Amino acid sequence: MARPRPALAIALVSAIGVAVALVVGLLSGNAGGPSSVETVGQRPVAASSPSDSATEPASAPSSPAASPPAEPMTFAVPRRVDIPAIGVGTKVVPVGLEVDGAIEIPDDIRLVGWYELGVPPGADRGSAVLVAHRDGREQGRGVFYDLGLLEVDDEVVVRTDEGQDLVFAVVSRESIRKQRLPYEELFAVDGPPRLTLISCGGEYDSDAGGYQDNVVVTAVPVEG
Repeated sequence: MARPRPALAIALVSAIGVAVALVVGLLSGNAGGPSSVETVGQRPVAASSPSDSATEPASAPSSPAASPPAEPMTFAVPRRVDIPAIGVGTKVVPVGLEVDGAIEIPDDIRLVGWYELGVPPGADRGSAVLVAHRDGREQGRGVFYDLGLLEVDDEVVVRTDEGQDLVFAVVSRESIRKQRLPYEELFAVDGPPRLTLISCGGEYDSDAGGYQDNVVVTAVPVEG
């Protein structure tokens, strides 16, 4: 059964999430460097843009809150995600924020987390965020280990608790320094509808807290 989420509540929790170490609390990184190490993809999302997993969250600067949606949303909860191009087919579980303000990541690195304080996949606006570990010291390769191999037009299918399959097509893939992540854009509750998948990537530096980048994949709904 779909459930309503008041628009104001979405805006408020999004503002909180954007202001803390959101993206991805996966690994802290102290290196600076260019904002984008790698960018793949030519298709725009729309005119207005959209581990060894360490357990230490990365801190992030405060950002302004996104504009609230015009009206409340009704939505179904995502339960599964399939990404055929990289062999992903797994359960999706809701995640929120840790007590220190970092986004939760499922302890089981075979699972994907949906940031339920934002918007859901299938919403008519905003960025629905899915996060997962790249790998782990004890568990090995995580479900998003190959996220950085996705190409433009690769398919991502999200199944909801109502049995609906939501199909998305990849439009871009970026590897971005953790300290340069565009939090407001990645966790926006307005703008064109899109799916944002995030994990760790780039160089692994144990002295600097782990992986130094985040892999960010953006996908848009496929009509029909």
